[in-house]
Amino acid sequence: MNSQKTIGKEVTASGISLHLGSESFLKFKPSKPDCGVVFMRVDLPDIPHIKINVKNAMDGTVRRTSVGSRDATIHTIEHVTAALAGLGIDNVIIETNAPEPPAMDGSAMPFVEIIKGAGIIEQDVPKREIKIDKALSVSEGDKEITIVPDDKCKITYVFGVENPFSMTQMVSIELNEETFTKNIAPARTFCFKSEVEALKASGLGKGGSFDNVVVVDNDGIPDHAPRLENEMARHKILDLIGDLYLLGSIPKGHIFAIKSGHDLNVEIIRKIAEAVREKQTKENTPTMKPIEINEIKNILPHRYPFLMLDRVIEFEEGERAVGIKNVTVNEEYFQGHFPQQPIMPGMLQIEALAQLAGVLLFRNKKDDDTLGFFRSVDNVKFRRQVVPGDQLRLEVQVLRLRGHIAKFSGKALVDGDIAVEAEFTIAI
Repeated sequence: MNSQKTIGKEVTASGISLHLGSESFLKFKPSKPDCGVVFMRVDLPDIPHIKINVKNAMDGTVRRTSVGSRDATIHTIEHVTAALAGLGIDNVIIETNAPEPPAMDGSAMPFVEIIKGAGIIEQDVPKREIKIDKALSVSEGDKEITIVPDDKCKITYVFGVENPFSMTQMVSIELNEETFTKNIAPARTFCFKSEVEALKASGLGKGGSFDNVVVVDNDGIPDHAPRLENEMARHKILDLIGDLYLLGSIPKGHIFAIKSGHDLNVEIIRKIAEAVREKQTKENTPTMKPIEINEIKNILPHRYPFLMLDRVIEFEEGERAVGIKNVTVNEEYFQGHFPQQPIMPGMLQIEALAQLAGVLLFRNKKDDDTLGFFRSVDNVKFRRQVVPGDQLRLEVQVLRLRGHIAKFSGKALVDGDIAVEAEFTIAI
C-alpha cells in the first residue's frame, strides 16, 4: 500500500516574507490521516483554519498562489506546498503568525531540509491518487498547459522570454523524492531587473533581497551563479508542483507546460478537479453503506413536505457528506412555483444542503433536545435551474466546528454541473 504520510515532530521556520515583507514564522505539526494540509492563522481572532485545496484557491493574485476564505487568507504558499509534495507529506498542520510564509533563500530547499529534520511517518491509510484518464488543456495567448495520461508523474516545462532579451530553457523530469530534492527544490525565485520597479509599485516584493531573489539584468545575466542548469525553468516546475498540490495529490500524468505561471496553473488544477468529480459522479460508487430514509428521519426532525434528503451515500464524521435528493413532479412546491414551468426554488436547494449538514452534525450524537438553525448564508451562487426528473447530488464540507456554531460549504450538482453553491452557518 502506498501510505499517507505526516511528520514525526514539530519543527519551525522563520524569516522575512517575499512580497509583503512581514516577519513570519511557520510551525509544522503532525496531523491525522485524511486531514490534508491546513494553515492556522494564530495571529487572528478565533485562529481561522485554511485548508489547502482547489476550492480555496483565490483568483487574481499576481506572481504567487494564494488560498483563503472569508475568515483569512495565506499568500505565496507554493514553495511550502512544493516541499510537502516532493517529500510525499499528505497531512500536516502549519501554524503561522502572518499572511505569507518566510521566503527563506527563495527556493523550496530550506523547507525540504526542515521537514526532513522532523522525520517522515507513514500512516496506515492509503494515499489519495489522481489518475488522468484523458488529455486536459488550458491556454492563454502563447502560454499553455496540457496533461495527458501516464502511469507516473512527469513534467516537461518550456520557459521563454523575448524581451528585454531572448532566452529559452527546457527541463523534463519524472517526479519522485530524489529528482525533486536534487533537481527542483534548490531552484531559486527570479525576476528581471526591468520588472523590479513595477513589482514594488504594485505593493509586491517588499521582502525581496539578494538573499532570496535572483535578479536577471537586461542582458540575461543573473546576479547569482546558477545552482542548476536551466534554473529558471526548474523554478517554474517547482511553482507548478506547489500549485498542483492544491489537488491534495500530484496527479499521475505527463504535464507539458509552456510559459505558464500561477494563474494558468490554477486553471489546469480546477479542470483536473472537475474531471475527477465527473468520474466519481458517473461511477457513483458509495464509500459506505448508504444512510437510508428511515435512519435520516431518526436523525432529522423534518417531515413531508419539508424533508429534502432521500439518501446519504458518503459520510466522514466531522468532515464531509454526500447526499441525494430526487426531484419529482409531485413535489408540493411545484403546485405554486411556476406550475407551467416547474423549477425547484433555490432556497430549498440550500435547505437540502443544510439538512445534509444536519446529518453530519447529529448522526452520532443526536438527542431529542438538539436542533440546528440557520445563522447565516453567504456567497450564494445559483448556476442552473433544477427541474422535475433531476437528481441533486448534495455535497457539504465542514469549514469550522467550534462550540455551538458550525460553518459549512456546500454545493448541489445535476449531472456533474453545479446548480447552487454556498457557505452557511448553523447554530446548534
